[in-house]
Amino acid sequence: MIIHILDKTLEYENRQDVLDAMFKEISKIVNSTDLVFSHLIIDGLEVYDDFYDYFLDNIKNIEVVKVVTKTVKETYEEILLSTIDYLERAIPEIGILSNEFYKTPSRESWEKLGDLLEGIKWIMDTFIVIDSNSVLKDVVNSYEDWNMYAKDIYGLNELLKELEEILENSDFVSTADILSYEIIPLFENMKKKLEKLIAEEVEIDDFN
Repeated sequence: MIIHILDKTLEYENRQDVLDAMFKEISKIVNSTDLVFSHLIIDGLEVYDDFYDYFLDNIKNIEVVKVVTKTVKETYEEILLSTIDYLERAIPEIGILSNEFYKTPSRESWEKLGDLLEGIKWIMDTFIVIDSNSVLKDVVNSYEDWNMYAKDIYGLNELLKELEEILENSDFVSTADILSYEIIPLFENMKKKLEKLIAEEVEIDDFN
């Protein structure tokens, strides 16, 4: 199989015992640049996760692999766009979930709440990664707007702690109240701030 990575071409036999060395070499090449690994295109199919398992399952048939890399700025901008998309999809679902907790939450309700908590954790984790990186100045053109978004993140963290305490006491009405009257408005505000940040970035890029 042929591996295309940046300006290099690697070749490996289609055997499982070469995979560790192959992935190690790919990481070495990417880490020697200022780029970030994004995903693989394997025989025309884009693969974004579980790479090792994909190779194990298809090792005999794989012919051409393209390693896709991006700049840190592109990666972080995509994360912010993904966050906007998540918030937009989550807001109406949280409203539905809130109504379910005002009644009697089902097993599905608890699963959806678990998904929401994971989503919130992802938002906070990705914020920390971007906020602590020196490339932030290249991704965000308004520190003032970014700091306003940061306040929402810290507020979200406090809400999460409050929600966990309420859930420990099985207080479903208060859970529904937080979902409906605190998390939904906060998500809406976060979405507006991110959309403004992204719009500012696009306007400046277009001007340049």
